[in-house]
Amino acid sequence: MAATRDFAGVTLVDTPLTKLAMEYARTHYDAISFNHAYRVWVLGALIATKLPEEFQHVDLEVHAIAALFHDLAWDYKSPFSTPDKRFEVDSANAARAWLEREAPDWDARKRQLVWDGIALHATGSIARYKEPEVALCQMGVRADFVGYHFPGGIITEDEFATLSQALPRTGFKQGFKELMCNLCIHKPETTYDNYVKDFGDRFVEGYKAPSSVERTMYTLDD
Repeated sequence: MAATRDFAGVTLVDTPLTKLAMEYARTHYDAISFNHAYRVWVLGALIATKLPEEFQHVDLEVHAIAALFHDLAWDYKSPFSTPDKRFEVDSANAARAWLEREAPDWDARKRQLVWDGIALHATGSIARYKEPEVALCQMGVRADFVGYHFPGGIITEDEFATLSQALPRTGFKQGFKELMCNLCIHKPETTYDNYVKDFGDRFVEGYKAPSSVERTMYTLDD
């Protein structure tokens, strides 16, 4: 059984690889993003304990890596960011490259689970029907935005407050808004088919995304 440690009242898997991932995340995130990624990991681990039937066979190390790395490229200035890919894909690619270096013993399936968990973390309507590691990553992300309002009352107000005290949310709301708006400004084509588009529509002057009808219907014959 893998070693564990307690953080903010939640049991986390504690392996040499998760330690390396923590240091890599700390190096490549600013403080706001690091705290968010760490909270996402903790919240996912907490949810797994609350839904044991659904997550009894989850690979907690896979989940940890996906959660910690899920936003590596959401800053358009990140070294992992490319001009033509959604930030989720860039983040997933960065995680896969890291695993190839640091976990060469991992099989292709485990690496793919990390990739999928990151790439789909903002697409709950798909992620929830994927493998438990993928679903859990997305649920942890959602939980960090909705807190104790998470569906089903799974996360209590006290649990969320304890975590937020350990990993402060100071500046998260404004910082997240700025990150999403910058994607709309600097990588607009990567935002047209996903939730980031809403930030462009509301906050970025001159941003205009083509509608799905325009993108799919204009080439079709009558």
